[in-house]
Amino acid sequence: MFPQLLSLIFSSPSPDLRPVDLLSRVLPHNGEALSGVRIVQEGGARGVQFFSPTQALTFPSSQLFINCPLFPAEFSIVATVKVSHTRMKKNEYLFAVVKEDVDQLLLGMLRVTLGSKPACTSAEQGQLWFDTLKRGLFLCDGAYWHSMLQEKDRLDYVDDYQDLYTTSETLDIELFQIPSVGLFAAMAHRANKPGSAIYLWNHGQFQLYQNISTFKAQAWKQFTIGRKMFLAVSNSVGPVDGERELSVIYRWSNKRLKFVRYQTLETHSARDWEAFHINNEAFLAVANHRTETGNHNIDSVVYKWNPGTKTFEVNQTISTSGAYDWEFFTVGPYHFLAVANAFDGTSTQTDSSIYIWLNGAFQLFQTIRTFGATDWEMFQIGNRVFLALANGHMLCERGPSLYTINSTIYELDMTTKMFLKFQDIVTYSAVDWEFFSVGDEHFLVVANSYDGSSYSLNSVIYRWQGYEGFVPVHRLPTIGCSDWEFFTSAEGSYLMYSSAKAPLSKVFKLRIH
Repeated sequence: MFPQLLSLIFSSPSPDLRPVDLLSRVLPHNGEALSGVRIVQEGGARGVQFFSPTQALTFPSSQLFINCPLFPAEFSIVATVKVSHTRMKKNEYLFAVVKEDVDQLLLGMLRVTLGSKPACTSAEQGQLWFDTLKRGLFLCDGAYWHSMLQEKDRLDYVDDYQDLYTTSETLDIELFQIPSVGLFAAMAHRANKPGSAIYLWNHGQFQLYQNISTFKAQAWKQFTIGRKMFLAVSNSVGPVDGERELSVIYRWSNKRLKFVRYQTLETHSARDWEAFHINNEAFLAVANHRTETGNHNIDSVVYKWNPGTKTFEVNQTISTSGAYDWEFFTVGPYHFLAVANAFDGTSTQTDSSIYIWLNGAFQLFQTIRTFGATDWEMFQIGNRVFLALANGHMLCERGPSLYTINSTIYELDMTTKMFLKFQDIVTYSAVDWEFFSVGDEHFLVVANSYDGSSYSLNSVIYRWQGYEGFVPVHRLPTIGCSDWEFFTSAEGSYLMYSSAKAPLSKVFKLRIH
């Protein structure tokens, strides 16, 4: 049922409802306790520990609702739970209403998870969710989880935690979980030998888990289709000069406990993969940067999963100019795909585009003038929708390159139905934005990579301050920073960055009070 229960009593001031003390049902009687139940004491507190589900904690609803067979609009639950350890991704209901005789779940009132957020749809409306990692209680309104009771974490400072020495410079990090295995970090290494590496978070540290042959890898993307888990790499060159460039999709093997080669797709100096689902159909978009002859104005491709052949097939091509990044996001019933165009062959001053899914294809929604665009990051604060753009550098046909330029945050305006400029932030050849939250506070961290003379720069964490927008709060020394990733584990919250100029990635621990 759940790891340990110290007490559970239902009560109400209404005379129509009688208290039900479930604890008394499992306490020892005549010196004997139920099988799988024992009394434990820890830190001065005494409680009951369960080793297996027990029918003693179930009861007919007629014992609780005496004069009315209908479920009441209000009632109280008093529960004390101690969880010493639980598997990742595991969740349970603390209180459920089941159909008698068949044990069919009719209503799950309180779900418990370790960090993973359950779905919040009309089917879950009115349900409660307790997150043991965030130590918070949330209520589903049919669309969003609203905090009812949560310990307010605040970011105090950032601490150096782990130096991860790699075999090559790293251009991208992809973090993902594999149930029952753990947290992984796939690193896209520049060097072809020994290729790129996948690390496993083990005892509070990343440790090498698997090497995969890649060719100037630019990025990784993890995604799932049904029960299958995949990992796609964007290779930017062929195995040898003159050969076709092939990016590869790998599949996780539950038997071998590693990623194995699954499908290859021809790409052109691929910079990024984006995976997403629309109407239960799986898609994969590649950002083709340029052809082998140096033409940056080429098609990027949206692939669609064929359930029959169990492979990805071309679904749509989209004209791009030195494409660097795709970002898929959903606002209400609408699906969007934004591309960061970096170079049109003569200038980095070009249009990046946002597409909307209509009639089975992506159609142009809006264009935004950008300067060597390298990354889009979509995030929400409350019901406000934002897009953060990283501008890399300003290069025209004539004149010097400028690396100290504005990157821009745009907000979706529901009246004009367009993304409008919200805030400019000075950056230094920015190549990535990462949004994350700590408690009720929201942050953006930028990857500053080059200022025109040095790669040793401060990358900056900005905190959301409402009307003021994002303000700088922490400056972290980095070397050719290429990517930031935020993650949480049982040990705490972390930021990780990769370097495109040194064979070193770093993990920082967020000190929270």
